[in-house]
Amino acid sequence: MADAKGSSMLSGFSFLSGNNVAVLLMAATFASFYQVKYLSPDGAASAPANQNSNYVMGLAVAGLALIGNAFVGALRKMLSQHNVGSAQQVGIATLIQGIGAIAFCLHSGDLKMDGYREFVDALPPMAFWYAAIAASMLNSVVKTLETKAFAESDISLCAPFLAFDPVMQFLVGVGLMPLACRFMGFGCDEAKSSYPAYHVMSVGCIAFGAFLLGKSTSPGGKSSQSNIKYLGPLPLGSWYILLNCVIYGFTSRLDKVAIKSAGKTLYYAYGRLLMAGSTLGGSLASGGLTWRELKKFTNMRVMTLIMAICFADAVYMLSLYQAFAWISSVYVTA
Repeated sequence: MADAKGSSMLSGFSFLSGNNVAVLLMAATFASFYQVKYLSPDGAASAPANQNSNYVMGLAVAGLALIGNAFVGALRKMLSQHNVGSAQQVGIATLIQGIGAIAFCLHSGDLKMDGYREFVDALPPMAFWYAAIAASMLNSVVKTLETKAFAESDISLCAPFLAFDPVMQFLVGVGLMPLACRFMGFGCDEAKSSYPAYHVMSVGCIAFGAFLLGKSTSPGGKSSQSNIKYLGPLPLGSWYILLNCVIYGFTSRLDKVAIKSAGKTLYYAYGRLLMAGSTLGGSLASGGLTWRELKKFTNMRVMTLIMAICFADAVYMLSLYQAFAWISSVYVTA
């Protein structure tokens, strides 16, 4: 009888396998969505046409950003084979992007250089600089960690954990934005937002799906590639990506403030130069920016990859900034 009870408990646990839990969670999310949208009285009221249009366009542009980000990750993995330092490649790439973006802003008239007074008058307000400097410093850390992650671990073990980005966006929005609004007057529009149950469960679906994808290891629990470093149950590169997701929860809010203050193109131009300065300055201070390291960029294949990264990253970041201007960062990252 005890054996029968034990086997019954084991069969119950086996039913709660990862795939079954994922299916149940998805079914519960769909049921909650259907109940709110089609069965409740409030769900029958349609949103304004311009809001629906912005939402659709925001998701479309976010999809374009996803494609650009995938190309950036693959190119950084290829560049890591040339033994180029993480901080150095991020610094050089953002410097090229910043110079190109400044040239575009001068050509388009977003930035005027007719004289000192005209130049000063065209500068963004102080709110822009606070947000841009903070976001650029954090983004320097993000890009460096991402580069290290793809260099030290297989991209298939790191990329799935990017799906935790919307989870952190949601947690920061729910947990920290009300406090930021109360004490600093920052993010009050987001702090007043309410989230339906299906929104919370859909974020849970994304997180659980990322966890299942991230477990793509050998039966022994570790990757078959012996040169990959582990910290606990996950490769070290996966932890870098998870840390990036935490940082993204803050940088996306700073990005939104800067974009509203000066527009996405001008923010991209100044932000890239600020990132280049902080990354290359930090590398120089630590002794990593040497002539020997810089000489690696004279290799034609390395510079071709750097230029390809610059283009793909520009598509990614500019699309992301536009999506942030239209819809919530939680929806964008999801």
